[in-house]
Amino acid sequence: MIDNPLPNQIMQQKDAEARSYIDQEHCYIKAKEICEEHEVHKDLIHIFQLYYHDCCLDPQKENPEEVLNTKDIIDEWWDENGDDYDDYDSPYDIDPTPQYLYDDTGGEPPISAQERAWNSLDSKRESHGHRYH
Repeated sequence: MIDNPLPNQIMQQKDAEARSYIDQEHCYIKAKEICEEHEVHKDLIHIFQLYYHDCCLDPQKENPEEVLNTKDIIDEWWDENGDDYDDYDSPYDIDPTPQYLYDDTGGEPPISAQERAWNSLDSKRESHGHRYH
């Protein structure tokens, strides 16, 4: 005898698969948002999404929404898996130069050759005490 599932069983199974897919997509979107917020390397985002999805499914998490919405989850992931990615020292794509070292003024304005010559002459005059004009 052939054991065919009932139509209701098939629909329940398809509904469960659809909910699972929607939950997975939600986790992936949330993980990407967290990565973008904390400037994670673009090459590592998909790998973090897989880890984040696994964490969402973990029944051991007490308050998954609280724990999973912080930078700590990225640090936890990196502590567990960072050794697998030798090309990166950190998961974060951050320029280590402090902001105060950037020159936002555009540098010194350019000077003409004549201005440079006059400045040199003035400097020489000051150091030797002579007048050349």
